[in-house]
Amino acid sequence: MSAPSSQKVVLKSTTKVSLNERFTNMLKNKQPTAVSLRATMQQQHLASARNRRLAQQMENRPSVQAALNHKQVRWKMRRAELADLLTVLFSVF
Repeated sequence: MSAPSSQKVVLKSTTKVSLNERFTNMLKNKQPTAVSLRATMQQQHLASARNRRLAQQMENRPSVQAALNHKQVRWKMRRAELADLLTVLFSVF
């Protein structure tokens, strides 16, 4: 028989994307599993409950209530000033 051949076999690439790029794209486009979706939703629900509780606590603080009341008083004053201004403007025409 003949001696083993020492020629290299070269296969031409049929794609321009490397394996690394393919696997990177697969990982980026990977769909989350049902278990991880459920866990994420539970975490969001828990965070929402905590945020609502914190907002309620903040609303009950005297300093926050004073600031909110101050804004309401300022808004009422501005609204009255605007009404007076509009009355003056329309009385001219």
